[in-house]
Amino acid sequence: MLQTPLSRAAFGLGAGAAASVLLSLASGPPLRLISLNGIGVLIMIVLAALAMLGGLIGLRLLVALAGLGFLAAAALVVVQWAARGTNTLGGTGATMTLMLGFAIGLLAVGSVRDRPVENNSAR
Repeated sequence: MLQTPLSRAAFGLGAGAAASVLLSLASGPPLRLISLNGIGVLIMIVLAALAMLGGLIGLRLLVALAGLGFLAAAALVVVQWAARGTNTLGGTGATMTLMLGFAIGLLAVGSVRDRPVENNSAR
C-alpha cells in the first residue's frame, strides 16, 4: 500500500481530482472555479477513485486508464464546446484544463516503471 513514490503520486493525483470536484459545488465566484453538472461530477469522482485504487494496489494499468478517462473527458468538453452543441459534462475551459492536467499527470505516472529505492541510511 503506497510503498513506492509512483503509487503515492497516483494516489495523490486521484485525491486531488476528487477534491477538485468541490470547486464546482460552490455557489459562485471566487470559490466556483470550474463548472460541472451531475454527470461531470460523477465522471470526475469515478476516475479519481480509479486513480486512487491504482495507487493503493500498485497497478499502473488502472492509473493509466484513469488518465485516459480524464483525457477523453477533456476532449469531450473541447469538442462539444467547439460544436456549440450539448455540454454533456457541463464543463468550461477551466474544467477542460483541470482534466487535461490530471490526464497528463496520471498518464505519466501510469506509463513509467518503479525503480527500486536504494536505502542510503545503512552506511
